Amino acid sequence: MEHYLDLKATKVFKDADEFECQAMMFCFKTRFKRYEKGDAIINQGDIFEDVILIVKGSANVESLDTLGDISILTQLKKGDVYGMESAYAGDDVYKDSVIATERTLVLFMNKLRLIKPCQNHCKRHDVVIRNLMQIVAENNKELMEKLVHLTKKTIREKLLSYFSSMSNKAKSSYFDIPFNKTELANYLSVDRSAMSTELSKMREEGLIDYDKKEYRLIGKDKK
Repeated sequence: MEHYLDLKATKVFKDADEFECQAMMFCFKTRFKRYEKGDAIINQGDIFEDVILIVKGSANVESLDTLGDISILTQLKKGDVYGMESAYAGDDVYKDSVIATERTLVLFMNKLRLIKPCQNHCKRHDVVIRNLMQIVAENNKELMEKLVHLTKKTIREKLLSYFSSMSNKAKSSYFDIPFNKTELANYLSVDRSAMSTELSKMREEGLIDYDKKEYRLIGKDKK
């Protein structure tokens, strides 16, 4: 089966053998599609038909407001899913866009096949659904963490809150972030120019150091 090893490496299909994966592909009426960096996997406002699984690569979930400003809600990594909540909520269109941030392989799964009881009584159907819901819960936890950053009053406080979170996840004062400066500004809902100025000040003051997407929270080393 094509892409079986890639699927097995995700949490959704982690315990499924090749025959079971093949059965699930039929059950969920799936299709694979590959995207290059910058390609739109989903466009905000498109008819909502499928839940997606990132099999390889990564993508940003973006929202466009009425003024044309882009906000990055979260980043989807290998094994992450998008659309399960909307499927259960009965949404007819996608509320956000999903943009590939590198070469990305996506599995599309028909939303109706996911939320309705399996007519074929597939043994692994319920297991896959539970795995999907666990991933959704983890993604929602990350969104709650983002809300903590956004509630900070100043750009510096938002940056330090985010950097502290990333440092804690890396268990090191050295860590990588998944965003360039434009994406980071969109993620934290701040002006890019003002954020860049604040980053420079923070480096001059010895609070942080950085090179592209690699950061160091210096204050943490001094504790």
